[in-house]
Amino acid sequence: MKTKFLIVTCENDLNLSYYYDSFWLIGVERGCLDIISKGYKIDFAISDFDHVFDEELDLIKQNSNEFIKLNNEKDFLDGKEAIQKAYELGATEVLMIAKPTKRLDMNFSLIDFCSKDRVKVFNENSIMFCLQKGKNIIEFDKYQDYTYITFFPVHQTTITIKNLKYEVSDLMLLPYSTRAYSNCFVDHQDGIIKTDKAIIVIFNK
Repeated sequence: MKTKFLIVTCENDLNLSYYYDSFWLIGVERGCLDIISKGYKIDFAISDFDHVFDEELDLIKQNSNEFIKLNNEKDFLDGKEAIQKAYELGATEVLMIAKPTKRLDMNFSLIDFCSKDRVKVFNENSIMFCLQKGKNIIEFDKYQDYTYITFFPVHQTTITIKNLKYEVSDLMLLPYSTRAYSNCFVDHQDGIIKTDKAIIVIFNK
């Protein structure tokens, strides 16, 4: 029984074949069309679908094992509803493909998904997830394709950074501080991060 979920919220250039066998595929809005265009069946289509045309909606219905149309007037965002659906089904890991949009408020929602819902968010150029408090290793071999490494605190956090270009010891970060932005790897060295609170890490190409 699969317990991993990939939520696709937008059209993108990523290869989904890596995820198809071991992840349930949840489509949100135009992410449903992305899954279909790559030749895959949607396991769960969840959205209010206010960003698709009628003929596209029919196509989504035809290519979904389960179709859930949300009310336009609801308490949670479509992405949040998809995350909740994944956890209701026993998810042990949730990934989400999402891109920045012209709506800044929607972009901020990804902070909530990462920090509260333990979702790893990524696209062609970036990946973000939550590091738990304590000692974390940022592996060079795994993330070397990314140019910038940003640490974004949701809570007041004390951070120590070793083996990255910019090192600090016991730096106190206020919530939403930008003081730990745009770090980077030293060649072939794993970064060592220690914090007293969970913190979001963002890798950017």
